[in-house]
Amino acid sequence: MQQNPSQPSADGSLPRPGLDDARVVRQLFEMAAEEVLYRLVAVAGGRMSADRARDMDDALAKHLARALMGENPEFAPAAGWSGLPCARSLAAADRAFYDEVLAGVPGEPDNPRVLMVQATTVFYRAVYAAIRREFDRESVSPESVRAAMAEVVDRYALAAMPAAGGQAL
Repeated sequence: MQQNPSQPSADGSLPRPGLDDARVVRQLFEMAAEEVLYRLVAVAGGRMSADRARDMDDALAKHLARALMGENPEFAPAAGWSGLPCARSLAAADRAFYDEVLAGVPGEPDNPRVLMVQATTVFYRAVYAAIRREFDRESVSPESVRAAMAEVVDRYALAAMPAAGGQAL
């Protein structure tokens, strides 16, 4: 019987959070969305250049992709899921937006790393889009911005789970 990587090991070492745990996956996306909001506010306030924010967003997408690929030693991969299956599911989380963001970008859908970076890039752009939509409303509030971000986080976190589309977070 294979040990659940989220449980303590026989030698007593601390467990690694598992990418098969919905709370862990949602927290990864939630933290990434918070980073996006922080940079948006920093750029709007003149504390960060748009170029610097874009570079940090690209780094965020790669970091999140590495985690979801099972390549970050801080997280135990989801057996049979981390990698190409997860990348494909993320790319399908909002296919129309994915295709819009990546229009004209040659993709390699059978290369899990490329697909995962593309999907995580689309995730952070979806967060930006949700925030911008909220600011275009007359009734924008911190709560409405957080709710819009949470909707994006939930959609992508669910897609990143091994039972994508089948289990609620």
